[in-house]
Amino acid sequence: MKHLNTAVALAWAVVLFIVPLPFLTTLAAGLPALYTSSLFGIELGVVAYTWMLAAVYLACRPRWVDRTIGLPTMYMIHGILAILAIALAMAHQFLLPGAGELIGLTGHTGLYLFTAVAVWSLVFMAGWLTARVRWLAAVKHALERAFRHELSVWLHRLNLVAIALIVVHVHVIDYIAAIKPFLLLFDAATIVVFAYYVWSMIDRRAYAWRGRVASVRTIADRVTELRVSLDGARSGDVRALCWEPGDFAFIAFPGERGMHEYHPFSLTNSFAGSANGRAAAVPTMDFAIRADGDFTTRLASLRPGADVRVIPPYGRYAQFIREHDAAGKATPLVLIGGGIGITPLIGVLRAASGTGRLVDFLYTARGERDVIYRQSLERLGAADAHTRVRIATRRPDEATIAGMVRPGAIYLVAGPHGMIAFVRKTLLRHGVRADDIYYEPFAM
Repeated sequence: MKHLNTAVALAWAVVLFIVPLPFLTTLAAGLPALYTSSLFGIELGVVAYTWMLAAVYLACRPRWVDRTIGLPTMYMIHGILAILAIALAMAHQFLLPGAGELIGLTGHTGLYLFTAVAVWSLVFMAGWLTARVRWLAAVKHALERAFRHELSVWLHRLNLVAIALIVVHVHVIDYIAAIKPFLLLFDAATIVVFAYYVWSMIDRRAYAWRGRVASVRTIADRVTELRVSLDGARSGDVRALCWEPGDFAFIAFPGERGMHEYHPFSLTNSFAGSANGRAAAVPTMDFAIRADGDFTTRLASLRPGADVRVIPPYGRYAQFIREHDAAGKATPLVLIGGGIGITPLIGVLRAASGTGRLVDFLYTARGERDVIYRQSLERLGAADAHTRVRIATRRPDEATIAGMVRPGAIYLVAGPHGMIAFVRKTLLRHGVRADDIYYEPFAM
């Protein structure tokens, strides 16, 4: 599977085919012969519902999925799965238009809610789409002046109302409600997903790390360096405070207007905790964030001491490296980043420097004023014979990328969508396997 990532392909196979299978099996086994002609239309509705449940589950950001395929990829699957579910639900409605008043009311209203939220999300929350469609990105930026991200987050939760309507819709169809194995599976799956959603909301608030803004400074054009000191270390308990090179964290500022909802940002440092549960210094999370929206623009105005809430970090760069290190042998790293997307790779570079691991680091930006941490990055390259650091104020061409291909290496890529796509295609053309390339496209 040279050109196809194995883990991502398996994830798609599970959500598209394996998840709906038990629902379809129990439905077909118990459906009265009188309704056999409607089976296909009913099955479309069932598959649509299971896909939407899977999308809601993925929206809760389960950590085991993050460690398997990465959170950005998980978000992309979540978004596409929801759109496919709506398309199947529309086909279901078209094939089975005749229904009782309550059946039709609940089914149609649920579908309309799903559709409205999906359209809104495509504009405001699906960066993976706006990165590809320029006119949609322009619409998003125009509407952001009136509608804040927090509103989008709350509207997204209307999907739960729509699911509740579909549950009623299914229960009032007498010949479906009579299929006990199907209804038991249907209800159990719904309860589990709803319970997990509620628990994830509680978990984020009850177990979020608490900290304060340590410093805020401008380090490049529209780029703010934010340092957050974690309060947990002040009481001596740092056993749970740990994040790996390349990780990112969701942060919120409960005391700042319009900044209560969590937003994800990549970390430029890492922290391994302490074996005895104590640290000599307060651990500090370092971020470099470009002002692209209302939330990020406000970061520059934060004052030291402002309260911060942090959801324990996500990320798969470090895990990806561990999976490729064999028998204690450090796999060579090729790090290719562009623009502000370089931030997670800075953490990886800093962690690898001085360890003896071979590292080839390429950082490209549009212009000199967009480069961050030039001096410290160049010092890392000069201090370690195993590390090569190059910084260029132009996009990489095919010859540059091809020249970085080396036997046994793995390739970590970060940056704008267009650059990531170009780098990946170039690497694949020059013999690199898809399973040896990893990137986290933060356009969710």
